[in-house]
Amino acid sequence: MKTTARWVTIWTTVALVLGAHAALAAELNLDISESQKDQLKALASNTRDRTSREREALRQARIELMKTYSTDKLDWRRLRATWEKISSAQLSLLNIHLDNEVAIRNILKEEQFKALRSMMKKRMRDREVHFVAPPETDILDRLPDERMLEALGVPEDKRKQLRPDPAHKKTIEALKEHTKDLLKLYSNYQLDSGDARKLIASIHQKQAMLLQQQHRRQRLIRSILTEEQFEKLQQQIRQRAAERYTKSSPKRKAPR
Repeated sequence: MKTTARWVTIWTTVALVLGAHAALAAELNLDISESQKDQLKALASNTRDRTSREREALRQARIELMKTYSTDKLDWRRLRATWEKISSAQLSLLNIHLDNEVAIRNILKEEQFKALRSMMKKRMRDREVHFVAPPETDILDRLPDERMLEALGVPEDKRKQLRPDPAHKKTIEALKEHTKDLLKLYSNYQLDSGDARKLIASIHQKQAMLLQQQHRRQRLIRSILTEEQFEKLQQQIRQRAAERYTKSSPKRKAPR
């Protein structure tokens, strides 16, 4: 599996690994009792349902954020409500992941847990978890690009102001490190929930920082572009968004 790492968020990690080991343990021929298998299947089902609901809530909130940023005049009430939805879903996903890890250890003994982890590693083609941004997030972070701005007639000195902010990259790298630390913590049978919650708090703080940095960029865009340029830019972004949604999910319609 060749996946290009473009942007890191902990909820994509949850989407990849959350509940996977519970379902796998129930399906494979591990030395576990029928009672344990039933408990693992129930845990996997519950975790999958909770995760799916929060992931969909997060996706809808990010689409709402895109729509809010598609207008020249920002609706602050709508923005704050959307940020709260995004933040709530992100934190819920982190806590669901922790709940799942704690529950696994209440079902499996240490040797069973280690055997399961070993099987998971063998089944994975890549040993490293890759992270790819949701299309709606990637668009807000990367667009407008240099080519778009040049086509709009934006002077070079103004275009420089809209180039990627080093602080944004720094926050992403910090988020990536905290994510790796949390996954490493979850790889051990002896799990300190207090340490996990501290890492979750750090991750959630970085997620909030990314939203703030994203917002500062949106305000800068509006201070540089004229209303006419902004409207033309939104037409280009909608076209690019439709293309990315088609590539990422052929059966899903792009938001209008």
